[in-house]
Amino acid sequence: MDKGTYTFKALSEKYGDFRGPAFSIRVDGKTLNSSEMPIVSLEVELCADGSAGGCRFAVESLYDYEKYRWINDLAKTIRVGAKLEIEAGYVKKETVFFGYVDECSMSYSGGQPPRLEVSGIDGFGYLMSCQEPIYGGKKKPKQIVEEILQKSVAAGYAKRCTVGDLSGFGIPAVKERLDDFKYLKLLAERYCMSLFCVDGELIFDDVIGSDKPLIRLTVGAGLLEFGTRQSLRGQVGSVEIWGRDENQKFIHGAAKSVTVGGGGRSAVQIAGKFKNAALREYSEYVRTEAECVRAAQARLNAIALNFVSGEGLCVGIPELIPGRYVSIVGLDGDTEGSYFVSRVRHSFSQQGYFTHFTVKGAKA
Repeated sequence: MDKGTYTFKALSEKYGDFRGPAFSIRVDGKTLNSSEMPIVSLEVELCADGSAGGCRFAVESLYDYEKYRWINDLAKTIRVGAKLEIEAGYVKKETVFFGYVDECSMSYSGGQPPRLEVSGIDGFGYLMSCQEPIYGGKKKPKQIVEEILQKSVAAGYAKRCTVGDLSGFGIPAVKERLDDFKYLKLLAERYCMSLFCVDGELIFDDVIGSDKPLIRLTVGAGLLEFGTRQSLRGQVGSVEIWGRDENQKFIHGAAKSVTVGGGGRSAVQIAGKFKNAALREYSEYVRTEAECVRAAQARLNAIALNFVSGEGLCVGIPELIPGRYVSIVGLDGDTEGSYFVSRVRHSFSQQGYFTHFTVKGAKA
């Protein structure tokens, strides 16, 4: 995952002041450029909320009525299971999606041109079809996660995988009656990790704690719209995790302060009565008090991150990805700040190229 930091000015210089939006779609190595292919619309959606990412586009006006076939054998090129890569940008383009064609449909009508509609999904889609049981035995959780993710890499539907630190968690992994993707989501919740895909990289890691901003967006300078809302629903002042050690003795650990979100005040600091709202859970997957504390802190941070939610719209920026923080400036003091990007949607239409993004925040 890209861990760099960008300025809007530098990106504007790179992309020629964001003029002349362009994209290319590569299907099994064959490139289809926007200048050659009449795309009705193109959308790419990337998620860091435990959902698989995807894309969709539609093609018209590439049908040969005299020969009754698609020009350039388009129907044979774009087929289910074909590797799919999309680049977006302007004078320069960057990869914004990597996966495979998941669905493909054709519609014919006497009153309208034939239409080819395509949807793609990232490497997690392949894991949704892998349903064999897993009995980890003495394998560590990190090894189990890596072996699952590597299935998609071996199939060619992902480029690589990254798994964060799972040291200290040694409970044997067992999977039955679940596909691999659902199982990964359960493990991500168990170990308080994020699960998402960016540019063909399948990521199972703690990215919430890394609040280095990806980019600083200013209203009126690339940032077209932005709005937030605050909600106390589900917010707690502390989290306590209980478990048993190897000798079956009860152990526990707690977290009482939010450690993510940068500056500002948490929900509990704003609404003081919520300081007494506590969450206590029992976990089968901790064996030491240190693990209890770590799990409690991660759980509290994840809950706190739902305090602030918001959406933004900016000019098309290929570098804008989920799983990173963005800094918003140029607004009132309560709205300015650092936000975690949970979803990004790149869209091309007759109006141009725009990037929509959804954010979360633990402090306001």
